[in-house]
Amino acid sequence: MDVVFGTSEVTQRFLKIVFLGTLPFIGFSVQAKDRISVGVGADMLDLISYQEGQLQGYLAPVYQCVFDKIEPEVKFVELPLKRGFHHLGRGELDALLPLARSDHRDAVAVFAGELLTADYVFVSLRPLPPIELAEGLRYAIPRGFIGAQFIPNGNSVVTEVGSWSQLASMLKYDRIDAAVIPKLMVYDVFGAEGVNVYQQLAGRLPVSLYLSEFSQSNGVASEVLDAVEACRIDNPVSLITAEETSGGQEGDN
Repeated sequence: MDVVFGTSEVTQRFLKIVFLGTLPFIGFSVQAKDRISVGVGADMLDLISYQEGQLQGYLAPVYQCVFDKIEPEVKFVELPLKRGFHHLGRGELDALLPLARSDHRDAVAVFAGELLTADYVFVSLRPLPPIELAEGLRYAIPRGFIGAQFIPNGNSVVTEVGSWSQLASMLKYDRIDAAVIPKLMVYDVFGAEGVNVYQQLAGRLPVSLYLSEFSQSNGVASEVLDAVEACRIDNPVSLITAEETSGGQEGDN
């Protein structure tokens, strides 16, 4: 027996099918606003990490301040910064930290505003002339590290290493003249071994987190930018204990 539906009944059945078919996409949209994925740089020593379900390290309080002030639930994942930035550019992460600002990064993602200003230093085991006047020095940096921009152009020799800990060994065995690292990490890399080091300021950069371009469409970006402004600190060195900051010597150069 044939079943015949009236026009209004057919229309209602069609709309019901369409509505039910769109429910998964509606749910995904809501989930995107209620939960964000945040990458945390791996191998950052005591600077910051994600362990045992929480942020840890010197910078943990200031970053936690940001996430405490936003509405979405945060899911953290620890991974190398270079890989994380690739995922961020593809929209597979909503945010990534800690990152200093650069033109290259600005072309791919959204800088969330200055959370703190980081000093970068040239570290050596002997006094060096002013770096801007020195020629032919041997430098080492972690692979892909933004501090490379502070090394003078010319006949400098630059070696990239796979971890921060390698920098201390290379200086100890006279394979390099200077390493470039964030000042906040000097104690982690050199202080634990009781090594006296000389430091010259290389430069300063604003540091915060970067957001995926997609975060602007779901309202997450505006929330994070407001939170960063509220949590910004002027003296990041205050996050480290006095004992840790007392190690090493400031260069007189």
